[in-house]
Amino acid sequence: TDIEDVVRAAAAKAVQGQSIAQARGGQSYSILLILTDGKITDVNKAANAIRTVCDSPLSIVIIGIGDADFRGMNYLDDMQADRDIVQFVPFNQYRHDKHALSAATLSEIPDQLVGYFLKHGIHPNPPMQQSMDDIAIDDHDENEEFFTFY
Repeated sequence: TDIEDVVRAAAAKAVQGQSIAQARGGQSYSILLILTDGKITDVNKAANAIRTVCDSPLSIVIIGIGDADFRGMNYLDDMQADRDIVQFVPFNQYRHDKHALSAATLSEIPDQLVGYFLKHGIHPNPPMQQSMDDIAIDDHDENEEFFTFY
């Protein structure tokens, strides 16, 4: 599994999204989800890519599916960088408990997001007042799936 290019592309898109959001008075933060059933081809290249982008408004969640050698993924999760942006979750460990899988997958993201905004002096936007009239619910076909590929 080679993740360097997708990590760099996701970081570039995250930076662009945050710049656009800030220009409009908003905020943006991105999460890259990588599902893999194989080991990292070159852990050093992946680690260098992550260190290069760790100042981006980005978290990386890697879910290892199956019984492959995931020591490289654990290394990326535990490695020292300017900012911790990687969370590795071994799917098999949580396969029978979707709530524990969700908790493990999302556990580090709040601290990563807050850490990014604090480091860059970005303060929360004031709360928006909403009324029920402001909420629009579109019809949705539950059998239809949406995917975006970059």
